[in-house]
Amino acid sequence: MKTKPSFTAKKVTRAVASALSVAALFSAPSVFAQEETETTYEPGEIEVIAVTARLKSAASDVMEERRDQTYVADLMGADQISRTGDSDAAAALRRVTGLTLKDGKFIYVRGLGERYSSTSLNGAIVPSPDPTRNVVPLDMFPASIIESLSVQKSSTAKTPAAFGGGHVDIRTKSIPSDFFFKLSAGTRYNTNDSDDTYTYAGGDDDWYGKDDGTREMPSSINSTIDQYGGISPIDILTGSNGQIDFATAQQMNRELALDMNRDMTVKTEDTDLGLRGNVALGNSWDLGKDSIFGIVGALSYKEQSENYSQSEKEIAGSGDNVSLEGSKEEQGTDSITQWSAILNMGFELNENNKIETFSTYLSDTSDDVSVTIEETIDTLGEPQALQVYSIDYEERTLMSNQAKGTHFLPRFWDLEVNWMASDARSRRYAPNELSYTYNVAFDDAGTMTGRSLNTQDAPKYVYSRLDDDTENLAWDVTLPLSLSWAEVRLTGGYNYFERTRESYATRLGFDVDLAPSDPNGDILSQEFNDIFSDSNISTNVLDIELKDASTDTEDYIAAEKNDSAFGEIDLNFDDVWRVVAGVRYEDFRRATLPLTPDGDISDEGGRYDVEDYVIAEDGWYPSLSVTWQQTDEMQWRFGASKTIVRPDLRELSPVRFQDPVTGFDFFGNPELESSDIINVDVRWEWYMESGSNLSVGAFYKDLEAPIEPVQRISEAGRQLKFYNAESGYIYGIETEFLRDFSFIDSQSDVWEGFFVSGNLTVSDSEIEIAKSGEIDPTNLKRRMTGHSEWVANMQFSFDSPDGYHSATLAYNVFGERIAWGGTAGLDDVYEQPFHSLDLTYSYFATDSLAFKFKAKNMLGEESEYDQEDTTVYQKDPGTEFTLQFTYEY
Repeated sequence: MKTKPSFTAKKVTRAVASALSVAALFSAPSVFAQEETETTYEPGEIEVIAVTARLKSAASDVMEERRDQTYVADLMGADQISRTGDSDAAAALRRVTGLTLKDGKFIYVRGLGERYSSTSLNGAIVPSPDPTRNVVPLDMFPASIIESLSVQKSSTAKTPAAFGGGHVDIRTKSIPSDFFFKLSAGTRYNTNDSDDTYTYAGGDDDWYGKDDGTREMPSSINSTIDQYGGISPIDILTGSNGQIDFATAQQMNRELALDMNRDMTVKTEDTDLGLRGNVALGNSWDLGKDSIFGIVGALSYKEQSENYSQSEKEIAGSGDNVSLEGSKEEQGTDSITQWSAILNMGFELNENNKIETFSTYLSDTSDDVSVTIEETIDTLGEPQALQVYSIDYEERTLMSNQAKGTHFLPRFWDLEVNWMASDARSRRYAPNELSYTYNVAFDDAGTMTGRSLNTQDAPKYVYSRLDDDTENLAWDVTLPLSLSWAEVRLTGGYNYFERTRESYATRLGFDVDLAPSDPNGDILSQEFNDIFSDSNISTNVLDIELKDASTDTEDYIAAEKNDSAFGEIDLNFDDVWRVVAGVRYEDFRRATLPLTPDGDISDEGGRYDVEDYVIAEDGWYPSLSVTWQQTDEMQWRFGASKTIVRPDLRELSPVRFQDPVTGFDFFGNPELESSDIINVDVRWEWYMESGSNLSVGAFYKDLEAPIEPVQRISEAGRQLKFYNAESGYIYGIETEFLRDFSFIDSQSDVWEGFFVSGNLTVSDSEIEIAKSGEIDPTNLKRRMTGHSEWVANMQFSFDSPDGYHSATLAYNVFGERIAWGGTAGLDDVYEQPFHSLDLTYSYFATDSLAFKFKAKNMLGEESEYDQEDTTVYQKDPGTEFTLQFTYEY
C-alpha cells in the first residue's frame, strides 16, 4: 500500500537503512549476528556511519524502490552515478541491464533503437532539441543535477502507450531535510589533446555557449528576399518591376556578399585543458503546524575541446566483386560548452498535502571544426583528392517548468489525488554551418604540393532553427478499499499532451568563377577569408555571386495532440500476491507539413496530398502485472501489455536531413505506419537483507510493421530512408547481481569493503523486409537495426574500512549491431563491439573535502563499422582523464 507523502527524510532512518545495506552478502550468519548486536552511539556518530555506509552501498541503495514497483524496472541512484564517475545521464545509463549507448547521446533499451525508447523529466514528457531524432539527447543532463534514473521495461496503464524498449525517467535533485552546500571543480585531459585544436574566428560570447551575432544570417538577406523574391542578380532584377538595371542588381548582390561572415579560415592552436564546475545549495524550514517549505538549486558548467580523428570508406559491388569508390580521412575538434540549472521547491502543507515545482534549464553548444581529405572519382573517371573544411556550430537548449501535487483526503474515503502540469520548450539554433572544398595535389611521399578552391562545389552556408514546444497535463484519483480477502486500489486518470514544432533552414552559397585579372587562379590558392576578402568582392577581382541554394526539402512544421485516459485495479493478497490490471485509451492526432521556400505546403511534385501528412488514430492498450512474494527476500514478476510506437515527426516529413554521425542523407516518408507491439516479461528477484541482490528475467516483443532505416538506390551517393518492415520480434534473457567479498573472511573489514556487481543480456531479433521500387535490401531477413545479441557490464569496487578511499573499475561492452541495412547485394553494415574500461578513484580527505580521479576508455578502443570485411567508418575518441575536487557542507 502506498503511504502518505513525507517531504523530509529522517537522519536516523537514513542511517539505519544505510547500515543494513552494507552487511555481507548471501546470508552469512556472522554478518546477521553482527547486525542484531545492539550498539549505543554517542551524539554525532550516526552521521559518520551514514556516510561510510553510503559509499559501500552505492550500487544497492535504490533496490528497495525497485522492489516495491508493480512493474519490471531498473533504477540507478546518484551515488551509483558518482561511483562510476559518469558525467551525464547517457553515460550512466549504459551501466543498466540491457541498455547500450549510441553516439554518446542515445540509449538503446533491450536492443531496440533510440526511436523505441522515450524520456521524461520528473514524470513529464519533454521535447527534443535534436532535429534528427524525436528523443531527447541524454548527454544534455549532467550527473550533478540528477537524483536518480528510472528505466521502466514493462508498460502499465498509467504510462503512455508509445512504449517500445523502455521508458527513462530522469529525476532531478530532491528537497533536502537540512541545509547543505556543495561545490566541485575539475579539469580533463584526453590523449588526443596532443594534437592541435582546430578553430576559427568565432564570437566574444563563445565561452558561455552563445553566439554574439557574428554567425547569424545578415538581416539584409531576408529584407532583400522579402522585397525582390531572391538575392541573385536575376531575382533582384525580376522583382524590381523594371526600376533596377542589371549592373545595379549585381552591385546589390555584392553588398549582400559583403554582409556575410567570411572570416572563417580554419586554423590550429594549442589544446586547453577542459573546465567543469558544479554548485548546489538547498535547505528546508519548519513553518509550524506540520508545514514545511524546502528549496534546492544547482548550477553546472562544462567547457572542453575534444579532438578526434575518423575515417570513412565507400564501397560498391557485392560478394567477391567489391570495389572501393572513395575514402575520407578526417581530423577535427568539437568544442563543447554546457550549462545546466535547476530550481526545485516543495511545500508540505501538512502530512496529507504536498506541492512541488521543478524548473530546469539545459544548454549544450557544440562548435565542430574538421578538415577532411577525400579521395574520389570525378565525373570523367579520373581520381581526385579534395580537402574539405567543415564548421558546424549549434546551440541546443531545453527549458522545462513543472508543478506537481499529491493530496490525501481522509474525509472522502481516503482518496488520493495526484496532478501534474508541465510546459517545456526545446530549441536548436545553428546559425553557422559552413563547408568549403579545395582541390589538392600530393607527391609520392604524401606531401601536399598544391591546392585551389573547388569552384564546382561552391562554399555553402546553412542557417537553421528548430523550435519545439510541449504542454503536458495529467491527474489521477485512487480509491483504497480494505476487503476481507485483499487490499484493493482503484485508480483512474487523464493525460493531455500537445506539441508544436517549427523547423527552418536556409542555404546560401558563393558561386565563384575566375576573372580575366586572375587567369591562373592564383587567388583561389589562398585561405578562405583572403579569397572572399572585402577588396576581392567589392572590386570584382573574382566573379563572385551569392546565391540562395535552399530547396523544397528544407522546412517543415508539425503539431500533435494526444488525449488519453486509463483505469487500473491493484489487488494485494496478504502481501503475497499482487495483481495490477488496467487499460489505457489514447486518441492521437498529428500533422507534419513540408514547406516550400515560399512557405506553401509542398506536395513533393504531386506525389502527396495534404491528407497524406496527417495521422489520426485511437486505440485501447491493456496491461497486466503480477507479483508473487515467494519469501521475504524473493519475488517473481510477470508482465504483459500491448503498446504502440509511432513514427517520429522527422521520419514522416519528406524532407532531407543529415545524420550527424555518418553524414548520410536521410529522407522522411509520409507513408510510414505506426508499429503495434505485444510485450511479455517475467523476472525472478532476490533481495537479501544484507543489501545484495540477484535477478534473472526474460522478455519477448512481437512488432507489427517495425520502422527501419534502409539504404535506397540513388545516384547522389549513400542515402537512407525510413520504411516499414513487414514484421519483427525480439526476445532475450537478462541477469544482474551484486555481492561483496566478506564470505572470503567474515572477520576481516578489508574483504567486506570489496564488492562486485554486473549484468548480462543475451537476446536475438529478426525482421522481414520486402523489396520495393526504391529499395533493394540484400538481406530480406535480418536482425533489427541497433540490436546487439549480448550486452555486458561488470563493476569491481572497494570502500576502505576507514571511509577515506573508494574505487571502482567499470567494464562495458556490447555485441556487434547493424548500423544500417545493406542494399543491391552489399551486406549490412555492422557496428563492432566497443570494450569500455573506466577507473574511478575517490579520496575523502575530510568529512567535507573529497578528490576524484577518473580514467575513461583505458583500453584505447575505437568505434568501428564494418561492411563486407571492410572498415567503412572508424573514430578514435582517445583516452580521457578527469580530476575533480568537491567541498560539501
